[in-house]
Amino acid sequence: MARRFHKYGKRTKDGFRSGFESEVAKDLDKCGISYEYETKKYDVVIPRSYTPDFILSNEEGKMRVIEVKGYFDQEDRRLLRIFKEQHPDVDIRMCFQKPHQKLSKTAKMTYAMWCDKHNIPWCRGPHLPHRWTLL
Repeated sequence: MARRFHKYGKRTKDGFRSGFESEVAKDLDKCGISYEYETKKYDVVIPRSYTPDFILSNEEGKMRVIEVKGYFDQEDRRLLRIFKEQHPDVDIRMCFQKPHQKLSKTAKMTYAMWCDKHNIPWCRGPHLPHRWTLL
């Protein structure tokens, strides 16, 4: 069943869904990097759509998707796995507030380890690696 409202509640004063997304946006602004915030939806067959947090693009149309996560739950991981399978041409990267947080209390795997396992580049935010902004 598709969610009608975002699971984390209201948006921040500056229009983002979380304070961490707001921090990443401020860093992108500070670095003079243009981006779009949640402007594109991708259909994924579960059925559900996926709206990336940030889309970086250049004049030639090359795109990079940046997904920002403070909390990375099982549903988020499932959606990203399916998205990556169904849209292998999209360059998606993860920016975590705490990349070394375990997936659950009993898990040995961390957010960063999960990304490594699924070949998804990741960083600790809110600052993105400069090379990620070069398209």
